[in-house]
Amino acid sequence: MYYLHHYFEPDFRHTQLSPVREPDGLVSPRYLGYVQNVVAGQVLAELIDLDRFPDVARDPRFLYPERHLPIGPNCAAHSENPDKIVAVTNGYVFYNEGLISVKRLLNVRGNLGFHTGNIFFVGDVAVHGDVQTGFALQAANILVKGHIESSKVKASGDIVCLEGIRGSDESTFSDDPEKNPDIEMPLPKTLVEAGGNLRLPFCERVQLRARGNIIIDGSCLHSTIYVGGNLVVKGRLQGGTVVANGLVYIEGRMGSDYGDPTRIMMGYDPFDFLTLQKIESQIAYLKDRKGFFESMSARNHVMEQEYASRLYLVERKLKVAMRKHRLLWARFSQDEKSSLKCRLMAQGTVMPGCEIFIGCGYYKTADMDSDLTFFLDNDEVKSRRNKKK
Repeated sequence: MYYLHHYFEPDFRHTQLSPVREPDGLVSPRYLGYVQNVVAGQVLAELIDLDRFPDVARDPRFLYPERHLPIGPNCAAHSENPDKIVAVTNGYVFYNEGLISVKRLLNVRGNLGFHTGNIFFVGDVAVHGDVQTGFALQAANILVKGHIESSKVKASGDIVCLEGIRGSDESTFSDDPEKNPDIEMPLPKTLVEAGGNLRLPFCERVQLRARGNIIIDGSCLHSTIYVGGNLVVKGRLQGGTVVANGLVYIEGRMGSDYGDPTRIMMGYDPFDFLTLQKIESQIAYLKDRKGFFESMSARNHVMEQEYASRLYLVERKLKVAMRKHRLLWARFSQDEKSSLKCRLMAQGTVMPGCEIFIGCGYYKTADMDSDLTFFLDNDEVKSRRNKKK
């Protein structure tokens, strides 16, 4: 007699979920455990000979009189132990027609929200509705057929959103040192980050990050963009900041009628720049904490003893942050040669007040113009009229 022991929950149903208890003991309605992740090579089940191991706890559904391995798609017998079933790809594991199967693509047949909770998946995800406000999605490649609302979406590969992204202003966290002296820095409420390329029809009040290219088929309004490749905006680029190190192409209008600042920063690695911003924010925060702890310690001997350990810790963190800042700034300054290759092409109308930084050069548009290319020449940002085809 043989028994099939599972290393996953064979009765798992994504339609019958309940909040998962987190390591700190709290239960959040946003963590429901929507999917059972497995990675290539992971053991999914093992056939046990009950004559050799009679004390194994058993479910009568998985008792077999003879050797039986229900191997389905994307599964295989272990190369060294044929009584074990392993996954041959990353994905989610489930029973399909009596066979243990692994599927790489996870389809969310509707919105990602309270009925799904946050989703972390090792394969690809297709959301057939919206990613709703306050939720998070992380996967290899992501397709969202609806909108991305004020949420956080991250992919190690590409992201495509078919209906666009509408977020909100950046969040802030309480920095009350009595509650949490090591509170994190503020993060954007709406963050979409791709390790590859990112494509969407429009975005508003969102932070976009992509190691590859970003293509926006419509307008980009009041957003912050970090792009390692090229940026194409086929509509308006109005307000916000773009940090890029390749080609930035604006087919529609660049700038705003209402004086909203529009900044284009080029010539440095955008993700080094992002890291530099984070470190500078951390340094400012730690200096503030250091001053607070020093003022509290100066009140009397009791307060000095109470705050001594906090002050020591924040001084050590500040020293490490300052060292990181110096090292990154040294590397950051050495990338100025790439500035000569950067181009900002504005085919449509260029509004007054747009700020353009390329390397150490700076230019601010004073008049309405159109069909211009901006580039760096002798440490100055210059413009020329695009050639007509």
